[in-house]
Amino acid sequence: MYILGLTTLGDSAAALIKDGKLVAAVEEERFSRKKHHSGFPYHSIEFCLDHAGITLKDVEHVGHYWKPWILRHKIVQAAKAALISPAMFRARADRGVAQVSDSYLGMFRHAKRLRERFGPSDFKFHYIEHHQSHAASAFFVSPFDSAAILTWDGTGEDTTTLFCKGTGNKLEVLKRIKLPHSLGQFYSAVTNFIGFDMFSGDEWKVMGLAAYGKPKHYDFFREKVLTTNGGGDFKFNIKVLDHHLAKHYSFPEGITKELGPSRKAGEDLTEHHWDIASSAQKALEDTAIYLVGKIHEMTGEDNLSMAGGVAFNSVMNGRIFHETPFKRFYVQPAAGDAGCSVGSAYYVWNQILGKPRDFVMEHAYWGPGFTNEECQAALSDAGLKYETLPDEQLLPQLAKMIAEGAVIGWFNGRMELGPRALGARSFLADPRRADMRDILNHKVKLREWFRPLAPSMLEEHHKEVFGVEHYDPFMITVLAVAEDYREKIPAVVHVDGTARPQTVSRKTNPRYWNLIEEFRKVTGVPMLLNTSFNVQEPIVCTPHDAIATFGKANFDAIVLENNLAVRAAS
Repeated sequence: MYILGLTTLGDSAAALIKDGKLVAAVEEERFSRKKHHSGFPYHSIEFCLDHAGITLKDVEHVGHYWKPWILRHKIVQAAKAALISPAMFRARADRGVAQVSDSYLGMFRHAKRLRERFGPSDFKFHYIEHHQSHAASAFFVSPFDSAAILTWDGTGEDTTTLFCKGTGNKLEVLKRIKLPHSLGQFYSAVTNFIGFDMFSGDEWKVMGLAAYGKPKHYDFFREKVLTTNGGGDFKFNIKVLDHHLAKHYSFPEGITKELGPSRKAGEDLTEHHWDIASSAQKALEDTAIYLVGKIHEMTGEDNLSMAGGVAFNSVMNGRIFHETPFKRFYVQPAAGDAGCSVGSAYYVWNQILGKPRDFVMEHAYWGPGFTNEECQAALSDAGLKYETLPDEQLLPQLAKMIAEGAVIGWFNGRMELGPRALGARSFLADPRRADMRDILNHKVKLREWFRPLAPSMLEEHHKEVFGVEHYDPFMITVLAVAEDYREKIPAVVHVDGTARPQTVSRKTNPRYWNLIEEFRKVTGVPMLLNTSFNVQEPIVCTPHDAIATFGKANFDAIVLENNLAVRAAS
């Protein structure tokens, strides 16, 4: 039985499962080349069907990650906003009208869209609540037989935070927190206050910048903006900081009086902005720790599964790992909305159809892959000189090049699902070079100086580097690097002594593992610096995407499977 799962607003995506096992999953932005693509994922669906060798006629069920008719709560919240200020009401009303007309009503036509584009089919279409799609994506592909499940983001239909318990093939909803109280909207509003852009996913920047500041404004955020009580709830005070106004870079007097004017795009980032980021990050973390403690009390579970955009806050995740009673936690690689394509498919398979679980997502490699011959054709089309080498020769040569300072564009196997490059579409470099972060951020990636870079490391060496046993194939947790190791790998250690490692398994990505092992043989260091293979665009998908990036960016060589092209000396 084939089941198709869909995400159709921001970060649109499609996933396909066969008899409970994931076959393919991919985000539409990788094909459209538009970051955070919003709209029906035609290309993603086409890839999933083609990869499985089927047509839409073979699909029996389609799961969709949203119930478009749940609008009452948002309407009530908009009306309440009118009592606070006309501007606050207009910000919600303008957004709401656009969402209803362009997005929500359009969801009722999705089944028709599928048949019009991909042919007749008798599939059954299921609308699934957004946060339950997140919960399914967090638990049904996890290694746990039972777990507490916490999903948190900006908002779904009306819920922003969902507490669940997963047992076997069933989810049980325990508690909801609804708008306007949203950790995701709090963090997005801070993102724009610091002059970044929430619509571009710049929340990452706040988290990176926070390490440079001091939480001088923490008391303000925790007493006036983001508060908790003894009942397992939190409150986001929109009178002081409002997500919808922040979209328009408009901020209430309650926050500007305390923190001064918001930063305008292009203005210098000062220590004051670092401190705001640090304060907001700590407020988020402490609220999260409080909620995680509450769900542990509610469930008594040792295992925690998480999803939603907030689950990408890897600094927060590090504290959850160290400071909460849970012994194990799991966050799959597409924890944001794209992952709801996977979640909605599994919700149908497990929760609705009652099928037993028989799949664990151990890796992220569910997108398109390309043969050596296809890569060679692309290189020839671009007029690039290249050589084709067996791994026994290529991998030691690459390790030596990286150890001597080269930055490599690495294109290997099927593309990753989720926002992080995990050794399939990566820039690779030497973590021992103190100047390598500046080289990559300034000369290659063309991004801010404070953005951290991360290590991909052999999983067998994790305790040696971090002093704890924690296996994280999805680069989702920030941990403190062992004191004696920090000076060995300065390019991947953040200013506060932490790093966000990917543990690479010989089982799930043997070729990448072998390359890192070759680097270890040369240098004694069991890791490579790894950052996503892109420059101000979505991560590359095809050989042609990779070659286009090679043509416009300043890095030394590109590897497309077994084909190596080295940039000519200028």
